[in-house]
Amino acid sequence: MALQPKLIACGRSKALLSVVVKFLIGPIVIALAAFLVRLQGTLFHVAIVQAALSVGIVPFVFAKEYDVHATILSTSVIFGMLITVPITICYYIVLQL
Repeated sequence: MALQPKLIACGRSKALLSVVVKFLIGPIVIALAAFLVRLQGTLFHVAIVQAALSVGIVPFVFAKEYDVHATILSTSVIFGMLITVPITICYYIVLQL
């Protein structure tokens, strides 16, 4: 990722889309899936918080290896690591964990 020419290597619109998908759409999908398998209480809330955690470096390595959207994933990893803590704290407060 350090070899990317710019901090936002894929462009602002794609970076914003990846952040929205990761931190909003991901937890919504997990909430629906957890509801369908009848998770309740703390387990339901923990599943949602885990969906909001940042993307690790391993998906970037695979994207780079197979030459599939590596720039988008590198931007997502960088910004994900920067904003994961505040977003996770917000989910934690909203879900009353």
